[in-house]
Amino acid sequence: MENVRPNILIVDDDLQALETMSLYLADIAEVFTVTSGSQAIEMVQLHNMDVILLDVDMPIMDGFKTLEQFRNLKECINVPVILVTGKSDKYTVMNSICMGVDGYMVKPVDKESLRQKVMEVYRKKDKSESRKTILAIDDDMTYLKLIDSYLHDNYNVIMINSAKLALDYLLKHTPDLILLDYQMPLYNGANVMNMIQRNQEEVQIPVIMLSGVLDKEILKKCYPCKPAACLVKPVSKEVLIENIERALHP
Repeated sequence: MENVRPNILIVDDDLQALETMSLYLADIAEVFTVTSGSQAIEMVQLHNMDVILLDVDMPIMDGFKTLEQFRNLKECINVPVILVTGKSDKYTVMNSICMGVDGYMVKPVDKESLRQKVMEVYRKKDKSESRKTILAIDDDMTYLKLIDSYLHDNYNVIMINSAKLALDYLLKHTPDLILLDYQMPLYNGANVMNMIQRNQEEVQIPVIMLSGVLDKEILKKCYPCKPAACLVKPVSKEVLIENIERALHP
């Protein structure tokens, strides 16, 4: 591992920052650089990247929109992303946390801190490749972040906050398990589960249903879909992991 040079993609419209970070990493990594989100999307489809350094404040497609696009590409869904930005306001920090980035650095970055962070994230990536992937679907981003805090040490967690985006994601990807909120706008959990199962005829993905209310009527609607479990929110970390492991290893 120590002798392998990771492929690092730096995405930044600031040419000076791009050049500086490239020089900092040149002797420990194969460095690729682009100046826009659209160029980054093309680059990750041509080359296998190990870590991406992503600027937030870019024209047309900012860092958050670029990250959303990354997570819809099979080549990039689990590639760790470090946000490198001049912004440190509350919105940027919280949005970064909710989107599950692997690191957050404020410009200007110093050489040693950047190198240490890149290699730290790269080593974690190597360990995570054998992990199971959990898709968490909930319109409440705060609750998604809580779920991620419970699970990220043991699983790869993909967080999506709408049924439509989740169904789009599932057209291209097959997670090992789905955590599904029952009470979402437009479609309830039973409707979403039916759509998932119709679209996943060859591989039946286990689904754990989560609901703030779990009465007989909700259970009656969920039962025909045969969820692996139905749990009442808020659920404890221990109970959630116990049910996930039981569903993954029946």
